This record gives sequence, structure tokens and C-alpha cells, in this order.
Amino acid sequence: MVDIKNNLCLLVRGSALIGLLTGSLASAGSVDRPFLRASAIVVVMGGNDFSEDGGTAPFAIDFNLLNSASGTAANDIIGADGVAMNFNTGQWNAISNGTDSGYEYDIVDPTSGGAFISAGPHQTLDANDAYTEFGLDDDTTIDLRTGNRASQFLVASNAPFDIYAQASDLVATGDFSTYDYSNIRYTLRVRVTGGSGIWRHGVRAQNPSTGGSGIVTAVNRLNLMSAGPTKVFDGGRRTARNRGTLLQQAVGFRSSYRLRGAGAAVNNYDLSMGAGALGATVTYTVYTP
Repeated sequence: MVDIKNNLCLLVRGSALIGLLTGSLASAGSVDRPFLRASAIVVVMGGNDFSEDGGTAPFAIDFNLLNSASGTAANDIIGADGVAMNFNTGQWNAISNGTDSGYEYDIVDPTSGGAFISAGPHQTLDANDAYTEFGLDDDTTIDLRTGNRASQFLVASNAPFDIYAQASDLVATGDFSTYDYSNIRYTLRVRVTGGSGIWRHGVRAQNPSTGGSGIVTAVNRLNLMSAGPTKVFDGGRRTARNRGTLLQQAVGFRSSYRLRGAGAAVNNYDLSMGAGALGATVTYTVYTP
């Protein structure tokens, strides 16, 4: 019995040794699969709140993943929404919501003077602002500075993208109470570079319109985007041209709005149109192309 047990033990040891030598009865391995993938992203920069609410700029306010179905809103993994901004006094400023003050006025064709001195919140007219005295003649008039409002947000991307916009929350008061979305004319432009100094953007960017249709110029009044999200930009390539920072690779989307009087063929404001408020909220959303 003892010998048989010993013989079995020797047999097992011998089989294990043969397996180690030939590899026929035992094997082991380690598998490594390097896999590097950069998702298609769009980073939107603006103000983190309206200036009168303490908002500042620039902040990254949207981080969009272009992994949704084509023609649908991109997945934004920053929960908060931001606001547009402007560039003056050497830095980016969050846009005012405009409810507590009106637009600035332009002094058109003065014989002299008429300079506007703006204090924050910028691009709105309140008691903190000032004008210099101005000379006038038969051509001098006053216009709302709506067309010069540098309202914009910045976009940096590593892939093509589309932008949709929707107008909502119409406000019409005073002499403008009969007006609606159609009385607000709208223009959107792409500015590859802008700002100055450390705030300059776009020095290593390219126009993302190339390869796509670019700005949808047919959408030129807010009533054309009030029914739902409407495409206002059809992109064809990424904004990033060379290696750089987000600001260096970002382009600006600049919007301007003008008051359009009922039946008026021109956009300029005239004192005969009276005083009042006409406003709306325009929400921009990045879409997967």
C-alpha cells in the first residue's frame, strides 16, 4: 500500500514536470490592450451670470459631448447655464439682462462732442453713465446703439458642430407693447480673433464655417426662431487650428439686435417711436452635426 502510494506520487510529479517542459498541459498569459480615444467635444465660454448679479467672464459654461444622434442637442456635462459677454475696458464682461436699464444711445452726426462714457454694467444706459455736450445741425439725430452691442460667446472644439437658437420670454411694454418677435432683427457673425493681451482669443483658431454652410443668414428676425430650436450655424470643421490653450483655439459668435418699427424698412430707432421695452431670451445650444 505504501509503495503504491509512493508510485502514484512519483507519477504525478513526473506528469507535472513534463507539462512544464512541453507546455501541453498548462499555460498562462497577460493581455494588455492600449486604447486611446479622444471624444468629440465643444467647450462654450461666457459669463457665469448677469453682471448685475455678480457674474464675471470668461468662464467655461458648457462642456458638450458630440455623442448624441445627428441633429440633436449635444450632451452638456456642465449643469449650469451661462450668459453672453462683451469685451470692453480691456476685459470680458458678463452681459446685463437689460431689465433695469435701456440701451445706450448713439449721437448721430453731431458737429462736435457727443462722446459716451460708460460705467458698468456696460452696454446699458443708467445714471452711472455720461455723455459729453455736443453740437448739432439739421443732420444730428439720436439712435439706439443696438447694432453695436458686442454680445458674444466663445467656442473651442476639436470637431465640427452646429448651433441652434430659440427665442422665448417676449417682453413688450410702453410704446412697444404692440410689437412682437418680428420687430427684433437679428444678426449672427463668426469672429475668429478678438480681445487683446491675455484676453485675446483665436490666435490659434480657424473659422469653423469652412466645410459647412456657416451662418444661416435667412434667420434674421427672432420670430423665425421662436417656434423651437432653429439652426443658426452649420459647422464644417473644428475651431482648433494649432496646439494652444482654450482661448487661443476659441472663436467668437457675435450677435446683434435692432429694433424694427412696425412696417419700417430700416432698422434705425427714431424718437417718434416713443419709449418702452422690447426684449426676449435667446438660448443657444450646441448640436451634433
